[in-house]
Amino acid sequence: MSAETQPSSEHRDTPRSDRDFAVDESIDVRSLIAKEQTLPFLGLTPADATTVDYPDGIEPAGRRFLNADASEARSLKAVIKALPQASSGELRAVNEFVDPADETVDPEEIRDVDGLNADLLEAATGQSVEELAANAPSDRLLDVTDHQDIIDRRRLALAALGYPVKFRWQIATSTYSIINPEEAYLPLMGALQKHGADEAFGWADMRDWGGVAKLTVILPDFRRELDMSQSDGSTKAAIREHDALADVDPTMSDGSDEDDRDDETATVTVYGGIQTGYDFRGSQTMWAKPLLFFPGSGTVMYGVGQRYSRRHVGDVTNAAHERAHDRVPIMEWWGNIYDDLDARTTTVDDVLVRARSVAIDFEVLPFDVDDFYVYLGIPSTYAESASTRATRIAMPDSCPTLWNLQLSLLVALGEFEGSRASDTFQAYNEVARDILFSPGKSIQLAAREHDLQADDDEPSIAPDQQTLSDALGEAFAIPGVEAASERDLSDTDAQRVQNTIQESLNQ
Repeated sequence: MSAETQPSSEHRDTPRSDRDFAVDESIDVRSLIAKEQTLPFLGLTPADATTVDYPDGIEPAGRRFLNADASEARSLKAVIKALPQASSGELRAVNEFVDPADETVDPEEIRDVDGLNADLLEAATGQSVEELAANAPSDRLLDVTDHQDIIDRRRLALAALGYPVKFRWQIATSTYSIINPEEAYLPLMGALQKHGADEAFGWADMRDWGGVAKLTVILPDFRRELDMSQSDGSTKAAIREHDALADVDPTMSDGSDEDDRDDETATVTVYGGIQTGYDFRGSQTMWAKPLLFFPGSGTVMYGVGQRYSRRHVGDVTNAAHERAHDRVPIMEWWGNIYDDLDARTTTVDDVLVRARSVAIDFEVLPFDVDDFYVYLGIPSTYAESASTRATRIAMPDSCPTLWNLQLSLLVALGEFEGSRASDTFQAYNEVARDILFSPGKSIQLAAREHDLQADDDEPSIAPDQQTLSDALGEAFAIPGVEAASERDLSDTDAQRVQNTIQESLNQ
């Protein structure tokens, strides 16, 4: 075993086999520390948790919410305290050339090493191998100074008692600086308190005994009531200006008269929020991104703004030290993310209204809705479920809107069987986000994948339409992308489908 991977005698992944006492193997001590769990919270501090309620329109059910039967209130601070703290341990390498019988370096073992020319060594040093061995340190364990052991002391404690529990997250270089949850997220809580966001709520998804965690913070102060009716002339003008479109037809798919329709059915409530995460298993950064949360259904749209990240270096809690090394102090860092979220929630209107107005005609494209999802990296099980929903509620069924396509995928992902804290689940959710925010790029990526798998050498879209772009105007140059002549979902239909996510995502 190399010096970089050999654990010290104190830090072995499995306990010693020569224990002189018996371990009760009928007890699964790993159950004492959850390998995977979701921790919901309400309010920033313990005092907030006893006085703050969820906003109207949210049914606190499922693992992401504290329900009325919860044994105790849990605040963001309590969740932060519950996240594990990583520790840095020393590493040692076994010196196999030391004879354990007399604790001396064995010169014959040195001479037998393939690739080492003992004659050249003796000529270069002017000493025999025997003389060198006699004067060499005879420590059986050699300190490793250029790497460190990143461990979970909770599980190390169980391993010290003789239980077969793995406790290492990674072996890192000596320059790696651990940013523990309290160092990272207590400043986040402070920044939210500074902005008066005491009614924040959310949840933390953890896996690998908390070595990987994603924290979702919803901020009711960032509430927007979005007009999705498209009946207002100024709104249509803003959409045209934003997307360089002039032919959006606001016809209702349910045939109702706009003047007679209840205005409440034409609005969608959206909150802003922040998702942040860390990884003790080798990642060099802690990150954070704004998100949008739809309280009527519990749908979360992740990654809707700039991605912020901090490397695991320096002294994260020392503002003067960070400024001296040209790094933004973490309290200020969180403030910048808050400002980005503020800007994002004020511009989301056009994006969501546009998504209800732009359709993709899969009769024109060389692949269907099911293949579209698969080509974007969604497994066939979820792709089939999403395409079934999307085509069922589209009018006609071959022309789902962007809103429909991303919504149907989010519904299908409610059946996700893996960890909600995994990068895989995050990536699938970001496919839904890209369909909404970067439809042209999504279609182009799907078309490229189709061409790679097809026998026909002719590209499915023209070469001048294959440049990846987020601009919706450029997307309209792609066959199949068009302004919908009628919306595939009425506001009532959209809310009904959105509500189905509550049952799936909150289980």
